Amino acid sequence: MSGQHFKLYENIFIETNLQSTDYDAVILLLYPDEVEVTLPRHVGSFVSTTLKLDKHVQKVPTVWNCEYVSGGRLVLSPTGNITAYHDVRVVKEAAKKGVLRALDAGARNPLLVVQNVVDFPDGQLVGVLGALEALYVPLQMRERDNVKNVTKIGFHAEEKVTQDFEKVVRNAIGLERARILARDIGGSDPERMTPANIVEYVKNSFVGDSNISVTVIDNEAVIARDYPLLAAVNRAANRVDRHKARVVEIVYKPSDITRVSETLMLVGKGVTYDTGGADIKITGRMAGMSRDKCGAAAVAGFLKACSILKPLHLKVIGVLCLCRNSVGEDSYVADELLVSKSGKTVRVTNTDAEGRFAMADSVFKMAELAVGELNPHIYTIATLTGHAKLCYGDYSAAMDNHSAKATNHSNRLQFSGSRMGEGIEVSVVRHEDLAVNIGKCKGDDLVQIDTDAKGRNHQLAAGFLIKVGGLEEKNVKYTHLDIAGSAGMPPHEPTAAPILSLCHVHKVLL
Repeated sequence: MSGQHFKLYENIFIETNLQSTDYDAVILLLYPDEVEVTLPRHVGSFVSTTLKLDKHVQKVPTVWNCEYVSGGRLVLSPTGNITAYHDVRVVKEAAKKGVLRALDAGARNPLLVVQNVVDFPDGQLVGVLGALEALYVPLQMRERDNVKNVTKIGFHAEEKVTQDFEKVVRNAIGLERARILARDIGGSDPERMTPANIVEYVKNSFVGDSNISVTVIDNEAVIARDYPLLAAVNRAANRVDRHKARVVEIVYKPSDITRVSETLMLVGKGVTYDTGGADIKITGRMAGMSRDKCGAAAVAGFLKACSILKPLHLKVIGVLCLCRNSVGEDSYVADELLVSKSGKTVRVTNTDAEGRFAMADSVFKMAELAVGELNPHIYTIATLTGHAKLCYGDYSAAMDNHSAKATNHSNRLQFSGSRMGEGIEVSVVRHEDLAVNIGKCKGDDLVQIDTDAKGRNHQLAAGFLIKVGGLEEKNVKYTHLDIAGSAGMPPHEPTAAPILSLCHVHKVLL
C-alpha cells in the first residue's frame, strides 16, 4: 500500500471485531488512569495484568502474545504522562509509534484501536493520521523498489460501525493523501524535484480531478516581465533547463460556484535548492536546503485536500513559486536595484533572502485579483527565516496584516492547530516591521532585508511582503506563515505543516 492510493473499504477498513482473522496485530493506545479511557472488553483483564507485571509498559511500545486479539499479537503503545501542558500530539505520537512497533514485529495487516477521548475532541482523527503517517514511504524509495510496508490497515473505535467514525476515517484519508503529496515534493532531493519535475508531478497528481485546473507559466520572457524578483533569484539557474523557474497556479472551484462564501489565495515558496546564491551558505549550512520548497509543497497539498474533500463554500487559488537559488556567472548580487511587479524599486542586500523575492510578485498579483473575489484571504507559506525557528523551535509562526488581525485570524488558526496536533505560535507584525524595509539610498523604495537589523527578522520579512505586495493599506486579509521550524529537516521526513490547521480553520473537513 503506497499511501497516495489509500481508499476506504479497499485497503483501509473500519473493523468492529478485535478478534477478526483479517489482521495480524492489534495496537492499543495506553492512557494514564486519570484520563479514564475504558479498555476494550476483550483485552481489559489482560492489559490490567500486564501493567501490574511490568510498569515499563507505560513508557515504551511493547509487543505481547495475546490470544484475545487478531493475530495473537498485541502492541501496547503508551501516551505517557498527560499534563495540562500536553496536547493531542500525545495521541498522534502513541499511534505512530505503535504502528511502527507492529511493523517492526513483522505485522503487515495491523489493526489500531482508536477510542474517543473526551480531553481531545479530534483525538480519533489525529490518532488515525498518526497511524497513516507511520506508513509513509518516501517517493524516491517507492519509485526505486516499489516498497509496500503493509497490505491493509484497520481502525477500531467500538463494536459497531457509526457514521461519525466513518467520517473521521474519510477525513483522515483525504488529509493524509494531501500530506503525502506535500511530503513527496518537499522531501525529494533537488534533482528529483527540480522546478520542471514538480510541474509534472503536480499535473499527474490532479489528473481526473474535475474541480481542479492547473496552469503553468514557464516562458522565460513572461516570468521576467510578470515576476521580475523571482526571475532575478533564478538567473543563475536559467542555464539549466530543468532548473528554470516555473510559476504553477492551481485553482479549486466547487461544483456550485454560487455557494462560495470565501476565496483563499495561497502563495508558496518553492525554492528547490538554496545555495544562498552569491551570498553563499557556509559552515555546512547548505545541507537540507532541498527542503526550501516545503511552502509550495504545502500549498499543493492543501489543494489536494480540497479536491478530495470538496468543500462547497471555498474557492482556492494556489500559487507555487518554483525556482532554484544557484551560484554562477549570472547570479543576482547585492547592490542590484530591481523593479518589482508592483512598481516598487527594491535594493538587493543579501541573496540568501531569496524567499521573499520568490513570492513577492505573486503576492502582488493575488492582491490585485483579490479585489474581484468574494471575501478573499491571502496567505504566504514559506520556510523563510532561521529566526522563526530560533524563536519558536519546531512550531510555525503566524502573522496577520491589519485586516486579518481584525478577525483574530492567527489566533483562530492557532486554536485549529492545537486541535489537529500542529503547533502554531502567533507573532505580531508591528509598525517598525514595515518601516525597517524602507530603502536607504536615493531611488530605493525598499531593501530586500535590512542587514543591520538585530532582531524581529521573521516579522520584518512579513512586513516586506506586505509592502511589496501592496497590502499595507488595502483592506484585504493577509496571513504570513513562516514554517522554517515546523516543515521538518533531515533526517526527519517533512511534516506537511500547516495543511491540517488550514483544513480545520477553513472547514475543509467533512
